[in-house]
Amino acid sequence: MNVLIVEDEIVAASRLKKLVKACSPEIEVIEVLNTILDTSNYLLKNNPDLIFLDIQLSDGICFELFEKQEIDIPIIFTTAYDHYMQQAFKVNSVDYLLKPVRPEELKNSIEKFKKYKQPQTDTKLLNDLFAQFVKEKNAYKCRFMVRSGRGFISVDVRDIAYIIAQNKLNYIITKMGKRYVIDYTLDQLQRLLDPKEFLKINRNYIISNSSIVKIEPYFNNRMLVEVDPPANEDVLVSRNYLKNFKAWMDR
Repeated sequence: MNVLIVEDEIVAASRLKKLVKACSPEIEVIEVLNTILDTSNYLLKNNPDLIFLDIQLSDGICFELFEKQEIDIPIIFTTAYDHYMQQAFKVNSVDYLLKPVRPEELKNSIEKFKKYKQPQTDTKLLNDLFAQFVKEKNAYKCRFMVRSGRGFISVDVRDIAYIIAQNKLNYIITKMGKRYVIDYTLDQLQRLLDPKEFLKINRNYIISNSSIVKIEPYFNNRMLVEVDPPANEDVLVSRNYLKNFKAWMDR
């Protein structure tokens, strides 16, 4: 069984390699890489049985890999951050381990992978893993820590009216009209927020269904959404997002 490790911390990579061998001696770690670019190039020519993949690498977030090329290799994510769980389980993830990786958790993950490899059970296993995961409260973010003045505050997701991208920054707008910078992209936020409650309606807006006051037709096959608190510009559902928006509102 050939395994690829992608980890940008030398000590962590060395430790993981030793743990993997200790948990399953038949596994051969064929390569250790530390960047998205190197991993992308490697996977164009090689096909390991399993990838241990850190999320935050020296040249970006590992999910950029899946945007650049199709990857159907099973993955065990290893990371110090728990808020990428939902995003991880949208790709071909077998498990999600928080650092420092514990030997018993690693062993369990490898056992999951071995079951995953069996043709008669792989689809069912992935579906069961995802179903179990999304039922847990932590499947979606409950709150965000944001900067306020010289300190920080925690904003409950239930208090968010909408999120906007403006002047190369992203802002949470609360139902009380407060405005806070948030250190996530809209694409990341779309994955972290409950899709029953929040939807991206154009390149610059994610809105909560509880913030919608009125919806009107708009020229060029778009829709105008009146939100509360009021935005300082027209909030439009663009044509590319209109089908999803109608389905979302009609549930």
